[in-house]
Amino acid sequence: MAIPARSFRISPPVRAACPARSSSCRAVSVRKISKGWLDRVVSRSPWRMNDRGVDPQILKAWLSARSIARGLSAPVPEYGGFRVDTRSDTEVARWVFPQIVSGLETLAHSICKPRYFLKLCGSAEDLRALLPANWTLHAPSYFMQATSSSWPVRHLPRGYRIALSRANAVSEVRIFSEAGDLAASGYGAEAGNVFIYDRIVTQPDHRRRGLGRILMQKLHETKSQTCNTQLLVATEDGRSLYATLGWKTISPYSTASIVSA
Repeated sequence: MAIPARSFRISPPVRAACPARSSSCRAVSVRKISKGWLDRVVSRSPWRMNDRGVDPQILKAWLSARSIARGLSAPVPEYGGFRVDTRSDTEVARWVFPQIVSGLETLAHSICKPRYFLKLCGSAEDLRALLPANWTLHAPSYFMQATSSSWPVRHLPRGYRIALSRANAVSEVRIFSEAGDLAASGYGAEAGNVFIYDRIVTQPDHRRRGLGRILMQKLHETKSQTCNTQLLVATEDGRSLYATLGWKTISPYSTASIVSA
């Protein structure tokens, strides 16, 4: 499909990623952000879901910690949002926007190939309205924050064991069944005064046994600072679990891409 005349090539931003993914380029530098400031920003509306986006500094803090957790380069400000060069088999890069900005629509019209993702802290309807017809919306997700710094103590069901490992600012928790199968896993990472939960997964055969709650509890215990603001992005199913743990949705998190034919 031809690129509209007003658009520009997408390759320069992607080439800006560090070559060979060296360890030096993966280091993420994050300005220290106070928990009080983050909480004041997030709570401007009385804990109802905000379709108008989130504060850019909150989003940047979450993205920075996520990059640390996944060994990616730091988010780069671009088009009014943040670009993360992922360079995987399924994704070259993603742009994440804290709210609707003109740069999002401009960028969308410049992309004509799959494997580039646009993400918005806003509703799927708002994102769809900015995109050319050949873009496809993905399943909805939700940007969430913990409302409590304490967690109820829960114990593993009989027959399960838990393993914890930590490398610098990243923690990994895995729960195994009696047969040795991986039943649940997840990661936690810190950047500045933010602690995030990432890739929280419970395998289908081991659900409804409280493993997800225990996994989150163990990751919570790895935080180096009790003042850290806790953030995550949840699927529709995950959102229900986190709500029972005292998490609140602060914004929809919508995704779109061009799907391969």
